[in-house]
Amino acid sequence: MKTMIGTPLVRLIAGFVIWAVGFVVLYAVQALGCAYGWGDWHRPVLIGLYLLALIPLIWLAMPARAGAEDGPLHMAALWANRAALVAAILVFLPTTFASLCI
Repeated sequence: MKTMIGTPLVRLIAGFVIWAVGFVVLYAVQALGCAYGWGDWHRPVLIGLYLLALIPLIWLAMPARAGAEDGPLHMAALWANRAALVAAILVFLPTTFASLCI
């Protein structure tokens, strides 16, 4: 029996679900940091969350191991997860250098 994360339909949407959760968490922590005046800890926390969001996306973007099923749905899931990884890198990257609170 397959695990749930191994099914191609779940893998197809997993990358962008993780991207969306990462986006919401980063946005919320950024707002909380500005509202409560976290000072010097604000940017390192955001960078840590950025890197934490990239870990599962990198894992999902790697090709399947030897012996895994191949097919159009598996390839679509792989490329969708790669697109989610690129989107996360491009969208979350400004947390490392952009002005945090205006």
